[in-house]
Amino acid sequence: MAADRTWMYRQPRVWETFLSGVNGFLAQAEADMRNRGVPTMCCPCVDCLNQKKFGRRDNIFHHLITRGFKENYTCWNQHGEEGLNEVEEGCLNKGESRHHAEGARRRHAEALNEGETSAY
Repeated sequence: MAADRTWMYRQPRVWETFLSGVNGFLAQAEADMRNRGVPTMCCPCVDCLNQKKFGRRDNIFHHLITRGFKENYTCWNQHGEEGLNEVEEGCLNKGESRHHAEGARRRHAEALNEGETSAY
């Protein structure tokens, strides 16, 4: 079951919920950064769009608190999660979109098959 990420875009922002969510996101992003052995992580704010990287969580925290998350970033696939977000207009052509979707479906099916066999 997918995580409920409605807190990311709810207006007006419920401060305690948003702050807790941002801190949870940053904990996951830092863990992913360590797991991959890289010194930086992407900033998913509306201005950086996961294209600018920072080595300090404080920079990303400030961006997310003041600017908010980029549109449709409910699967944190630049921060360790598997899956796809809604394709942003102009981001991928139809062939690329289909290729990415097929890969995600295949990985999902493989994960389900592994879960079925390892449960018994």
